[in-house]
Amino acid sequence: MTKPGKLRIQWGHLALLAVIAGWILTYLLDARATSLRVNNLMLVQPVSILSLILVLIVLPQCFIRQRPADEVQDAPPAKETPLELAKIGILTGAFVALAFLMERIGFDISVFGFLILGLYVCGERNWIANIGFSAAFTVILIYGYGAIIPFPFPLAVL
Repeated sequence: MTKPGKLRIQWGHLALLAVIAGWILTYLLDARATSLRVNNLMLVQPVSILSLILVLIVLPQCFIRQRPADEVQDAPPAKETPLELAKIGILTGAFVALAFLMERIGFDISVFGFLILGLYVCGERNWIANIGFSAAFTVILIYGYGAIIPFPFPLAVL
């Protein structure tokens, strides 16, 4: 029988999860304090509860049991390559562009363009799948979100 290794806590990840859970709870409690009407909580409460469940699912990953020293092979932690950092920069820039272009060229075109670029940067090379998914998701987002909450963003195509 092998002895279990030492329990290592990833404090940074744990702190991040605590901050995320704290913001979710704060937002949920603030929404509930404002009004308990269904129209006010229809989207906020289920998403908040689902988000807290997801935080609880991720929480055990902050606690890692290390193997005994004789089994451990010291490998340096993997670092991001310049290509991965460039992808992060491109996606961040695309998201900023999405936020700035929503009102100028239309919410639908901005979301569609962001999705196409995001999927391509993340590795989707099949253009039919890329354009099809982006178009379908954009239509579902525009009409689904518009059915729940009317929003003032201009639309260019839809």
